[in-house]
Amino acid sequence: MPNLLAVQRTGRVRPVGRGGLVRRVLAVLAAGVTLAATPLAPARAAPAATVLPPLPGGTFGVAFGIDDNGVVVGYAGNAAGQMHAVRWSADGRRVKDLGTLPGDVESVAYTVREDGTIVGMSAGPDEVEDAVKWTRYGAVRLPGLPGATDTRAYGINEHGTAVGISSTPAGVHRPVKWSPRGKVVELATLPGDPAGGVGGINDHGVSVGYSGTPGGVLTSLRWAADGRPTVLAPLPGDDSSHASWINNKGVAVGHSFVAGDQPLIRPLRWEADGTPTVLELPPGDTGGSSWAINDAGYSTGYTYGPGGQAHAVRWAPDGTVTKLGVLGAGAAEGYQINAQGDVAGYTTSGDGATLAALWKD
Repeated sequence: MPNLLAVQRTGRVRPVGRGGLVRRVLAVLAAGVTLAATPLAPARAAPAATVLPPLPGGTFGVAFGIDDNGVVVGYAGNAAGQMHAVRWSADGRRVKDLGTLPGDVESVAYTVREDGTIVGMSAGPDEVEDAVKWTRYGAVRLPGLPGATDTRAYGINEHGTAVGISSTPAGVHRPVKWSPRGKVVELATLPGDPAGGVGGINDHGVSVGYSGTPGGVLTSLRWAADGRPTVLAPLPGDDSSHASWINNKGVAVGHSFVAGDQPLIRPLRWEADGTPTVLELPPGDTGGSSWAINDAGYSTGYTYGPGGQAHAVRWAPDGTVTKLGVLGAGAAEGYQINAQGDVAGYTTSGDGATLAALWKD
């Protein structure tokens, strides 16, 4: 999975947001470092962005996860300029610092469950990252693979099974799954592929992610609850794809591309039978990715134009796209979408600061 920590200490997003980070991941792999749907519902009108508050003294934030109650999680800057995992109330007015694991200095929350359980990562001064689960009793470390320097939990289902990445001692990301009790299991990648990651898991225990070659070719995988992988094909003409999320109906989303320097990334969804379908782009845009999809078939992510700037969007079940309202001309992306179609993500202020955002109809 791409590194989601795009915010610099100035509170500014590096160009192209998370999409740019995906391209950097592909460039590293390419350098040899081991590491149409049936219409169901019409598109909705574009909701305006509501800015979610940072921590006291902070100036930036990003919202990654949202549950069906409207509770949002992500990270926000504190007075010291550090990123701390936070939870925002459903009305968007109150922010709570979730803290870090003992001795750590920064943290990020990626997904929140309706019972309040949250997963993410916590990092120390040495920049070693540990996966973490927050419950009503506090933060608990989720173990990584032996010798791992980077471990993150990206998703969790209603049964408490979590998924994410954990690196080898050499820093190569591997796909992992944690049982509700916290036992870590490494998931299979394709034979010969050194890298991989898992982004989402549904309530049936089915998860999606990717398997990567040293040459930068990524293959989307869908893992059954017992860990058996199935390949999800890219769009016609492409040799690579990256699956990010899967809903309870087995429909997944992500992006497709031809491996190489600065590839054109196209957003797509896979039907439950694995059929890939390209998602619509706004006029003038050339690429993008879908990061998450709800059970009704609405998905969110970003698109971008020739200049590379990300635009937050929401796709209807028939694949038609709607741009989400933003504060100004800066970058914006949607990361997760709940049952009501509310989207968590970020927008950019006029002075270039990254701000956590919530889009609600």
